[in-house]
Amino acid sequence: MTTEAGTPFESRGPLPHARALQPARVPAEPTQRLERLHAYFLEGCPDDVRPALDGVLERARGVREGCGHTDVGDDLASAWYAAAALIELAAALELDEADVRGAAAAVAEACALPLSAARYILYGQAAGHPRLLELPPLLAAEIQLTLLLGLDVLSEVSLWQKTAHGLDCILSLGGDSEPSRRVRAEAKAVLRGRSRLSLLGSSQLRSAAVPRFSQPYAAVVGKAGAVDAKVADAFLAEAAAALSPVVEREHLLEHSSARERTLVAASERRLMRLGFDLHDGPIQDVLALAADVRLLQQQVYPFVLEDHREQAYGRFDDLTARLVDLDRHLREVAHSLETKSVLSRPLGEILHREVDNFAERTGVSGSLEIRGDPDSLSSAQRITVFRAIQEALANVREHSGATSVEVRLRARRSAIDVQIVDDGTGFEVERALAKAAQRGRLGLVGMAERVRMLGGTFDVESSPGGPTTLKFTLPRWEPLVS
Repeated sequence: MTTEAGTPFESRGPLPHARALQPARVPAEPTQRLERLHAYFLEGCPDDVRPALDGVLERARGVREGCGHTDVGDDLASAWYAAAALIELAAALELDEADVRGAAAAVAEACALPLSAARYILYGQAAGHPRLLELPPLLAAEIQLTLLLGLDVLSEVSLWQKTAHGLDCILSLGGDSEPSRRVRAEAKAVLRGRSRLSLLGSSQLRSAAVPRFSQPYAAVVGKAGAVDAKVADAFLAEAAAALSPVVEREHLLEHSSARERTLVAASERRLMRLGFDLHDGPIQDVLALAADVRLLQQQVYPFVLEDHREQAYGRFDDLTARLVDLDRHLREVAHSLETKSVLSRPLGEILHREVDNFAERTGVSGSLEIRGDPDSLSSAQRITVFRAIQEALANVREHSGATSVEVRLRARRSAIDVQIVDDGTGFEVERALAKAAQRGRLGLVGMAERVRMLGGTFDVESSPGGPTTLKFTLPRWEPLVS
């Protein structure tokens, strides 16, 4: 089959995640369309994305079942699968325009549709997919606009929002330079509810308002690509409707994030006060005790028989060494409570230092694996990740009897995943948490609350005999306007 653009479906180029768009011919049986599309999307797909695509396939089969295995149901399930698979790939990888073109061609061939119809159906399904509302708003908006470029509806597109500082261009895709003054003027007019396109006559420039409570909240402005103006307008109307819940979620997250920052800051102030108290209290007491021990050593010297002096001095030296070690440990604890050190250095460096210090102090073998870039986290997220790992290592030291512990951090486009695994004796999770709460030891509980306060998930898996796995996930949040 040949697409409307005259390009054979099999001849499309390679996609960015190293899979070639070279599927076999579509089977005649409609019931095999989904499996055919699934095989196409799986080819060369990263292993960590495959489970998500398998889940998409199961849901698409449900769509087909719900439609009673009709031709329309098969077409709908195929389009739904292609759209959802695109979004899953975009959530894990950078969405390339070639991916979008390939998906549209796949839907057109699988459903025997004109490419123009396949494009519109695919965009409507993908741009409004609920999975986008789980992603950072900025990433979700970027995906929605990239779809317009990949479907050749627009050759360039930008998203605008009015802020306290004026008119801000949130995203600009497809153009070789900054949006022109003409584009900016149109965005400004759209946000005022008065588009200027009717004054320009026939123009490649198209626009749509993104509503919030029936009022223009953002503006999408683009230049029509391989379609006429009316088709571009239809796609932009879909884009504006799909962007509306994304910008609304951004608005809600902004307020939620402000509260989270306040709570995290309050928690950090308490820890900072504890660090000051350690320095002014126990650390000074240890120094005074060490001085008393040295004075006592000098005072008892004349009264110790010569045959026992070496043994007595050895005991005093041991005691002094223990006090020196205690002083060093207390100073390390006080330093670790300082927020400034967590925010001023790369997170990977801080975590490596924490794991190395833990291994040196305890003799427990520790390893840290970091995938992705963790330094793009917000201050509150950085602090929460560090404190949670810090508390988890403290629990390993005090309770597990482990000989090794592994810390794994994975920074995805949509979330941060952390996993701490030790080979200790393990425990019954519910009973241990209940006992800890009764004794006022709220380390794990406090850790979980820190994570959940930032909208994350927290879980502990263990049983007598071990191992113990602690894992948590924090969703990323990138504001539309920095």
